[in-house]
Amino acid sequence: MNNFSKIVVVLITSTFFYGCLDFEEDINIVAPNVTSKELEIASKRTGIIFPERTTGLGYFFQGSGIDDALALKIMIPEDKKQFFMENEIFKSGENSKPSIQIGRSKSWWKLDDIIERIDRTKELPKGRFVECSIGQEDSNWIAYISWMET
Repeated sequence: MNNFSKIVVVLITSTFFYGCLDFEEDINIVAPNVTSKELEIASKRTGIIFPERTTGLGYFFQGSGIDDALALKIMIPEDKKQFFMENEIFKSGENSKPSIQIGRSKSWWKLDDIIERIDRTKELPKGRFVECSIGQEDSNWIAYISWMET
């Protein structure tokens, strides 16, 4: 088999398998349209439990690529911050700044604006990864969460 034939076989095979992959659509939602449904989806993917009265400020799900990814910005009530900090990512995650930041291209992603910032990253089972930063933004407790699978 010559090189041209090999390339044709690889392209045909790749096209076939690409067509078999199950891609979802990208979803981009901002407040006030981020609902408990999006928070529940984010919780299932990240393992992070959100306290009562958490407000979704921005939600981006990237499902159109080979690997899914999620970005979420939330506001946590002052009296629920400690509950949020009980999440496993703050107990066993690495104390390092986020690197993936899926939401950085979104206008609502202003991670560098938060003060009193706490950063955590954590590798999850099955090739998944989550990052969370929490801090004060305009006198509110804001958390930025990125999740991706590889």
